[in-house]
Amino acid sequence: MEDKTTLQKIKENRHFYYFLVPFLLFFSVFMLFPIIFSFYMSLHDWGGLGQATFIGIRNYARIFTDSTFHTALFNTIFMWLTSTPLILGFALILAVMLNKKEVKFLKYFRVGYFMPFVTSTVVVGVIFTILLDSSFGLVNFFVESIGFQKIPFLTSTAWSKISIVIVLTWRWVGYNTIIMLAGLQNIPEDLYEAADIDGGTTFQKFFYITVPMMRPIILFTFILSTIGSFQIFTEPYIMTGGGPMQSSLSVVQYLYNSGFQQFRMGYASALSYVLFAIIFVASYFQIKIGSGEEGI
Repeated sequence: MEDKTTLQKIKENRHFYYFLVPFLLFFSVFMLFPIIFSFYMSLHDWGGLGQATFIGIRNYARIFTDSTFHTALFNTIFMWLTSTPLILGFALILAVMLNKKEVKFLKYFRVGYFMPFVTSTVVVGVIFTILLDSSFGLVNFFVESIGFQKIPFLTSTAWSKISIVIVLTWRWVGYNTIIMLAGLQNIPEDLYEAADIDGGTTFQKFFYITVPMMRPIILFTFILSTIGSFQIFTEPYIMTGGGPMQSSLSVVQYLYNSGFQQFRMGYASALSYVLFAIIFVASYFQIKIGSGEEGI
């Protein structure tokens, strides 16, 4: 009996492929078409209505000389490099603490740490805007009550990015804690028992067993944090509007402003592809470095 070709196998089992039609239809309309169309528009000058004018790669060339984009990219990188170590550091410490069997009400702690992630980002932004307000914010009330001057969290160019970092850390620590907790539960107990026999201290077990064994999970969460950091939008948009003086403007917020406030759809499309390229390159190098591969 002759082997059947792939096409023949698909034809015989075509009924099963019918179940993929709804997914493929929605994927094509809401994912594939926007991706292709946005690249097409990145090569045009278009305000959202009327006829688009083909201008080639001018939108991409303009990005390299756009000072506002450079500022937004610097702000985004600053928030990424500042928030990611805090998020992953706290997440790993909390995961180690929650992994101990003697901790009471463990399930409630896990749910409590995860709650910020499932809370609406808009609600989080509004609440922290109130908490960090210079005039009537609760945080500045306590700062002033212990004898210090009020901190202009949302109105200072120096503090605006730090305020965003505080919110990002609070929101994402719990999410990464759950991921790291799953990784910790896969570490063999035999390693810790052998370390106890050899007289290993808590810190030695943490740095020589936990951290090396958690390396793939840490790399995974670091890549997720990188992608999420470069896509920051809601927090600065709600809390500071990108100000003051563009000190907290993110790349995605600038993309939004270009497309939906200034109606430069072609330029906004080009920004989206440049942002994709930045995230792709950053993630690629993280995977190469984190996995220990050579020849980058």
